[in-house]
This record gives sequence, structure tokens and C-alpha cells, in this order.
Amino acid sequence: MMGSGQQSRYQRFLEAFVALDRRWIFLSVGLIAIIFMNIDMSLPITPSDQSTEVYHTIESLKPGAIVHMSIDYGPGSEAELWPQHVAMLRQLLRKGAKVVCSSLWTDAPPMIEKGFETVLGELQKEGITKQRGVDYANLGFKAGDRVAIASIGTSFRQTFPTDSMGNPTSQLPIMRGWDNYRDVDLLITISVGDPGAVEYVQQAQSRYRMPMIAGVTAVIAPQLYPYYQSKNIRGFLGGLAGAAEYEKLVGEPGRATKGMNVQSAVHVLIVLMVLLGNIAQYLLKRIARS
Repeated sequence: MMGSGQQSRYQRFLEAFVALDRRWIFLSVGLIAIIFMNIDMSLPITPSDQSTEVYHTIESLKPGAIVHMSIDYGPGSEAELWPQHVAMLRQLLRKGAKVVCSSLWTDAPPMIEKGFETVLGELQKEGITKQRGVDYANLGFKAGDRVAIASIGTSFRQTFPTDSMGNPTSQLPIMRGWDNYRDVDLLITISVGDPGAVEYVQQAQSRYRMPMIAGVTAVIAPQLYPYYQSKNIRGFLGGLAGAAEYEKLVGEPGRATKGMNVQSAVHVLIVLMVLLGNIAQYLLKRIARS
């Protein structure tokens, strides 16, 4: 049995915990995020079937394969899609694929350039050099949503007379010898909404039947399962979890893996706080009844 003074202190502690200022919880979340983003660790990650298919589809490409990569997201979705973008682009260029990027989103062309700058800088440290217009190209933004996708499928050079730098696409070495989706070895979309992966399936893949994979935000991922099951898309990455799975497959843990570590740690904190809060409420009710 507790004495009255000890019980009073115990009750005050429980009441203080229940009434804890939410700012302390926010501070705890922030500290956990900082700590887990800066420590070298990796929680167990089991790649899903659809993420594994993305990896194998890119890995099966032969040097010189033509890949159209549509980057359809902006800075607002960078946390989820940037790790996917960089990981896939890195694997493509290492495989020797010819990567042609474009976008249906007005704020996406800078993300294309940022992706190339990041990956090319990494590859240069490995002694791998790629040349703009020969090994990769940024065709820039095209308005029109579904109409633009249909136009791209008919003719890349007519849809994009110049690249993002103003160079005539007809004069780019990377654009010679092919011009439409019948000549493309792989279509990749990394997107946040409409137009995005679903529209590319409907307007391009279902018409030209070229292999297609996708990277999307977690909220969009459920929409792709029917297309994955019907083999319209060979695989896809869903949100930060999909990117972390892909990093596991390529053997290069990066920003997504660290992000999943943070998410897991924060989830544990939230569950712990909810559990302790309910226990404290229960004990306070017992004290009040006694």
C-alpha cells in the first residue's frame, strides 16, 4: 500500500503525463528524425514482388537501349519520389541505356536536371562519363496531358522540336534512328498524380505494348495494382517504402532507407505514447474510484 503522500505524488505524475504539452511530443519526433537520419543503420527490408520486377526489368536492358523517362512531379513530392528517380536513373546509366527524359508537369523540368546532375556527379567519381545529347537528353515540358502522351507516342521529334537547352532534337545523336514508342525499349513514369502512370498506361502502353514500369507516391500506388496484375506494367515502386525496397535490391542504401528508419522510429514513439497515455488514464480512474 502507498502512503497518502506517495499516492499524491503518483497521481500528480499521472496527471502531468496525461496533460503533457503536445510541443514536447513534436520535439521528440524532431529529435528522433534528426538522430535516425544521421546514424548508419538499416532495418530489415523485404522487397515486394512489384519492386523486384522494376529492378529486373532495368537490369535486363542491353547497352544502348532507348528508355523514355517521364518525370511528372515537383518539389512538393520530392520526399517520396526523388529517391526512386535517382536510384532508377543511376541503374539505367550504369547499364549503358540511352535515357530520354521529358515531363507533363510544369514544375518538373528542374527535377530532371537535378537528377542528371546528381547521378552524373556520382558516376564521374566512378570513372563513368556520360555526354548530353549522346547518352542522355532532357526534352523539357510538354503541355496537353493525355493529348501530349498520344503525340509523344507518334513522334518524339515532332512533339519536342527542341530539347530543354534549345537544341534541335533532330540533330541530337541520341534521337537518331528512332522516333516513336514502337522504337522504345522501356517506358518509365515517375509521377504524383494526373497526368501520370495511369494515363501513360491508357494512352501509350496499351496502344504500343512496350515494356513499362512506374514510380508513384504511396497514395497513388493502389491504383496501379490492376495494371500490374494485367501485365500492362511490369512493376512499380510505391512511395518511400518502394524506394527503400529498390535501394535494397541495388545494394545502395540511401535517402529512402534512412527515411524508412525515421518512419519506423516515429511510429514506435507514437504507439508508445498512445499506450502509455491510455494506461495513465486507466490508473487515474482507479485512483478516483478508490
